Amino acid sequence: MSGHEKKPRAHRLTTKSPIATPPRTFQGRAKNPSGVEPTNDNTSTKSTPDTTASDNEDESTLSILAEKDKKIAGLEKEIATMEDEFEAELTRLSHKLTNENETAQFWQQKHSALNQNYLKSDTELRLLRQELGGAHQVKEERDRDIKTRISSLMLDRDAFREAYNEAMGELRGKDERVRELQGQVRGLKSWVSREGKGVGGEQVSDEIVGERVRGLGNGLQNWVITNFRRVKIDRMNDETKDQLLHLVPTYETLASSSKVHLIQSLVSRILVEHIFFAYFVGLPKEQADDFSKTERFLSSFGTIESMNQWRSATLSIIQKDAAQKLQSETTAVVEAVVSQVNQIMNSIGDLQHMEGRDQSLRSLVNSSVDLARLMRVQKAEFSIMMPSIEGHQRTMFNPDTMEDIGGEDEDTLIEREIRCVVFPGIVKAGDENGERSHLRNVVAKIRVLCAPD
Repeated sequence: MSGHEKKPRAHRLTTKSPIATPPRTFQGRAKNPSGVEPTNDNTSTKSTPDTTASDNEDESTLSILAEKDKKIAGLEKEIATMEDEFEAELTRLSHKLTNENETAQFWQQKHSALNQNYLKSDTELRLLRQELGGAHQVKEERDRDIKTRISSLMLDRDAFREAYNEAMGELRGKDERVRELQGQVRGLKSWVSREGKGVGGEQVSDEIVGERVRGLGNGLQNWVITNFRRVKIDRMNDETKDQLLHLVPTYETLASSSKVHLIQSLVSRILVEHIFFAYFVGLPKEQADDFSKTERFLSSFGTIESMNQWRSATLSIIQKDAAQKLQSETTAVVEAVVSQVNQIMNSIGDLQHMEGRDQSLRSLVNSSVDLARLMRVQKAEFSIMMPSIEGHQRTMFNPDTMEDIGGEDEDTLIEREIRCVVFPGIVKAGDENGERSHLRNVVAKIRVLCAPD
């Protein structure tokens, strides 16, 4: 109940006396049995006992009145207390009403703001629905256009497929003709090699050298994957670190993410230094140095073509009996390569020695020896290409001399940095007779691992 509703009640309490007339007061003023008030004449005729009784009645009445006065005082005090409590309650309810009014005003404002937001959102929703309806219409029109375009393209595809099949039939016929001509060319090259002018060993075509290089690279890759794909490169001594820094300067960055490529690069570099950089594998160092000095000395008198023919003829003589007469020296070179590879691999990982692994590596090294000797007895000059990747310099991908083992399109690899050289490449200078040394042909491209884009 609000304070405004209780104010009339308070008014009644203050204007109307809450004390009723004591009933016994009226009884004290007793009527005579006849119900007629006594007259003054009768008063003078009363006896003394009647006067005494009247006095007693007055005292009793006064006593009752005094008692009633006390009750009245108590009731008035109680009424005053109730009035104070009522005023306090009224004040509290008034404050509460004020607070409720403020709260109601706050929520009214809140409601107004929310209603505005609702109206705004409703308007935006209607606009979005209109846009969505328009978008659906545009989508339907676009879908119809796409279906029409697809139908047209399918017709074009069928026409192109027929033309493609016809072209492929013609191409297969031409490929067969090309293979026949290539066979004739290889026969002519072989005949020229046998009957050509000048002396020397057996001359082979670029295709044969390229196939042997690629076969050696694939064999090395399979050997590494078979034996080291699960190796953990987590420890090495200072000596091993020095060797790795010399062979593969960027080994630290490759060890965590490209360990298989790191090991391929490591073994390839060892093969290049011990096998392909040798003057002729198996020759004692003193004799190899003598041949090298002699070749440099003769080059000051003869042409490059004549020196190529001299080198081919001289080393061909050695090659004929190299398997028997240079067996011990060749075996020492092969074992040195196997030992160095095992020493490095055992130092960088927890590996157990396996004879089968060593035997496979020896087979690869012997194949490298045969390939190196074959290239040295050619009249054309075959050179090894294996650039060293240094951490402080950038080596960029060259599609003319390199191929990426990651399988990416060469167009995306232009100007891409190289992370690792996995296997060397071969370049040939001159022809089968050792002439025209200005001609250069990449027989086998360098296998590299490019950095991610």
